[in-house]
Parts: sequence; structure tokens; C-alpha cells
Amino acid sequence: MKIDQLESERLRIQPFKEDDLERCRRFRRDVFGLDEGPAPAQSWLRWTIDSYRELANLGQPPYADYAIVRKDGGEFVGSVGIVPTLVPWGALKGDAQDNLLSPEIGLFWGIRPEFRRRRYATEAAAALLAYLFLELHARQAVATTARDNIASRRTMKKLGMRLFENPNPEQVWCQVVGFIANPQAQ
Repeated sequence: MKIDQLESERLRIQPFKEDDLERCRRFRRDVFGLDEGPAPAQSWLRWTIDSYRELANLGQPPYADYAIVRKDGGEFVGSVGIVPTLVPWGALKGDAQDNLLSPEIGLFWGIRPEFRRRRYATEAAAALLAYLFLELHARQAVATTARDNIASRRTMKKLGMRLFENPNPEQVWCQVVGFIANPQAQ
């Protein structure tokens, strides 16, 4: 199965398209607080669409963001993606001397405010996680969030992730790291 054919019970995961500019702009504003006008969103959208093609041409994993839409009506719910993520495993496991970073396959999700608390993040991320494990044969995956993002922490737990707290307050990008191993990698 290709990533652009992913579906769950209620959702479809699909690549962004050129005509998604307004969706992307609103998403970036509503989810990340980026009230920036159309130019940065257009640049991001072009980069995202180009990455689908270029990564496929290079035989690389489909690192990118994808639109989450409801199957019944096609409403744009948010975005889910596969992202390269650097994880400070030594710090997370309590070894203050180990400051080395490990590149990992990361999951990303963001849900528009009016669609939150309906388990869409868990459903979309679970579909993407299944794709990573069953189709790409990834050994493991991670997700990161801030300590105060309780919703993302809950989503990580629902996905079966083990959560690690980062004692280093300066690494905002990974204050909490969720980790899950592919059951087939045991």
C-alpha cells in the first residue's frame, strides 16, 4: 500500500495539493499560531508537494506532512506526518554524560481546534504508524511534544508509546519523547 492510499475507519490520509493553500494557511494559524499571510504557507506547501516527488525519486522514506480528511464529507481535519527527529537518548535515560543525538523516524500530528477531542489524532497517527511498521518495516518510531501538551501525551499513550521526560529544559523540541518498537522487530 502506498502512503497516499491510507485510510482508517473515519479518515483518509492524503498528500496535500496545490489548491490546499487556504487550508494550510488556516491550519498553520489555528494549530501553531502562525498568522503570516499566504506567502510562507505557499512556500511550505510547494516544499511539501515537491518533497513527495523528490523523496520518492531518491527511494527515501516519505518524510512529509499529509492532510487528514474525513471520509464522510471530505472535511480537512488536520495534518499527520513522518519527520526526521533527533532524540537525546542519553539524557532521557538519565545519563548526563551522554549528550549524543540519535536520528529517529518521528511521527507528527496536528488537529484543527474544532475537530479536537474526537480521537482523530490517535486514529490518523495509528494509520501512519501501521504504514511505517508494515510497509516500510521501520524498527521503531518516536513522537515528541512539550511537557504541557497533555493531548499529545495522551495520544502517544493510546498509540502504545512509552514516554520519556527530558530533564533538560532547554531542549523544548523534545521535552517528552514517545517511543514504540515495531512488534515484528522483537
